[in-house]
Amino acid sequence: MNDKARAPRPPQAGFTLVEFLVALIIGMLVVLAAIASMLGTRNTAMTSDDVNALHQSSALAFRLLGQQIRQAGYIPIDATEPLYYFNANADRNTNLASEPAFFAIKGEESPGGSVHDRLKIGYAPNPDHFKDCLGQGAKNAAGDVYDPAIPVAPDNVRVITSEFSVANGVLRCKGSGNTAPQPIIDGVERFDVAYGVGAAAGSEQVVRYVTADDVASFNRVRTVRVCLQLAGSSRNNPSGGYTDCDGKSQASGDGRLRRVYTAVFALRNNLGAL
Repeated sequence: MNDKARAPRPPQAGFTLVEFLVALIIGMLVVLAAIASMLGTRNTAMTSDDVNALHQSSALAFRLLGQQIRQAGYIPIDATEPLYYFNANADRNTNLASEPAFFAIKGEESPGGSVHDRLKIGYAPNPDHFKDCLGQGAKNAAGDVYDPAIPVAPDNVRVITSEFSVANGVLRCKGSGNTAPQPIIDGVERFDVAYGVGAAAGSEQVVRYVTADDVASFNRVRTVRVCLQLAGSSRNNPSGGYTDCDGKSQASGDGRLRRVYTAVFALRNNLGAL
């Protein structure tokens, strides 16, 4: 076959520089879109994790606070008083060095510059409920622990105490069974306590909520309102806002997610009888 009879080969073609640049730009846009989507998904996931963590922390704190507040002022009924440990009047020693007299609720308003109040709860022990906020039995001045099996033992403590406070952003509790506060939840930016007071001794009707400094007599406290302002650990919420414990709108300038939780707990015992 003659070489002249062969079909001519088509000229070889490739991408021009313009086509190559267009393809490169399109590829970069696809990659950037994928990265933006990934970062958005990551931020959403981190925010969701923060929300769940704050909900769980508030639920844990309120469960423990509610358990103790509802016991406040409890005194077992004993009309004949054969078991003197039932008598928790102020003239009878409680065998607890830090609290020689019985009490139900004690409050301390946040000191100057602080936004954290202090709440202390007391109630008489009984064989069914004799543990403080940390699940520990109360110890008397001699270090003896309340013995529920022998409630009439003369060395038994006759008041259980739980003290809630905040230090370094951590809600802590110091019970009558331990010597130092123990952590409960972290991320606490405000621990605010208000007291619902009755109109008179023996009245269960709450007429107003006041701070600890404005409580004339803690024996008239009928409910306790606790407000917790919690902050998340991540910084993926740059434009987030929230309403603080005073009902004022605030903005989060550091990117941390903030939530405010409020709960009201009723004291189930008639403190007017004390």
